[in-house]
Amino acid sequence: MVTIRPMANDEWPALVEILAQSFNFPAPGWDSFRARLGDENFRVACDGARIVGGCGIYRMGQVWMGRSVPLAGLAGVGVAPDMRGKGVARTMMTSVLRELRASGTPIAGLYPASWQVYRAAGYELAGERVQWELPLPALAGFRAELPVVQVDPASPEATAALSSRYRPAHGNLDRSPAIWERLGKPHVGSRYAWLVGDDAYVILGHAPADAPHWDIEVFDLHAPTATAGRTILSLLSGHRSLSDKVRWFGSPADALVTLLPEPQVTVAQHQRWMLRLVDFPAALVGRGWPLGAAGELHVDVEDALVPEHAGTWVISVSDGNAVVRPGGRGELKLSARSLGPLYSGYLSATALVAAGLASGPASTLSLADTLFATPTPWMREMY
Repeated sequence: MVTIRPMANDEWPALVEILAQSFNFPAPGWDSFRARLGDENFRVACDGARIVGGCGIYRMGQVWMGRSVPLAGLAGVGVAPDMRGKGVARTMMTSVLRELRASGTPIAGLYPASWQVYRAAGYELAGERVQWELPLPALAGFRAELPVVQVDPASPEATAALSSRYRPAHGNLDRSPAIWERLGKPHVGSRYAWLVGDDAYVILGHAPADAPHWDIEVFDLHAPTATAGRTILSLLSGHRSLSDKVRWFGSPADALVTLLPEPQVTVAQHQRWMLRLVDFPAALVGRGWPLGAAGELHVDVEDALVPEHAGTWVISVSDGNAVVRPGGRGELKLSARSLGPLYSGYLSATALVAAGLASGPASTLSLADTLFATPTPWMREMY
């Protein structure tokens, strides 16, 4: 019988061997992952005395319509190769959900290697991460319009300056120190950063390409104005003597793309992340809502793994806030998997009905579509 429990300090070598096999990343590189999360945020799956799997938990927040809601970001979920397909991952996910519920964490998220495993635990696709790619000669006409100052992204002073300029959009992380350290000091290689003007910045690294050339990988940027965006594009353009391409992570509707003169940009990667509501009423009360949206929605939540929030609820939305109380008519039927994408605004109630994850009368679906309408949720970084 597989059991789940906190990791003891001396059990790291056994867990890191499983992680190295699961993610094709050498064991020494996982030590910084351990240091950032802390041993208290690792869980191991045990088959008797043998460790057969485990995962880490980032403690941070996620921003929904301008408000940060506490998030448990699951990372490094690995299972020993000979134990896969035996329900270890599902047992681990169920145990972690029960623990998160008991600790008062409203939402949990992850980047999935497998959709089926996490859907069985109530997770569903709820947002996007897009990597754009552009040949650097396409940026030859851009010129710097703002002052640019290089900083060391691994230094505390630079982290403070960068984080003070960070303005998370809908679905972005309310970053913990572990996430900022990951951006500024990766497991391997180096990162470089520049402050641009009074409120913009960019963090990048070099990716190997055909020698002696290398590509530019932008890991984070903030460009709140077109002037800042053009200055960052000019900075990237200055690397083109030894670099062929630039790639950056951003939104499916990325503002930098609109600054480009020609359609030479392509999508290099398109990832989707998953979300799971652990405390339905707390999650809804904690997030922001469109200021113009108002109404009373009657829902019926079905969730076998988190029965505490199953049942009927009334959601009253007005003036950018929500009040949630038990009871009501239960007109909109919501499965556990439907909660994440509806909450994030990634899928409307109408789309969830088409996916077989919800049901309700047309008038109720229309109201839910209006109340939960948001910009497309996205993230720039992984965790």
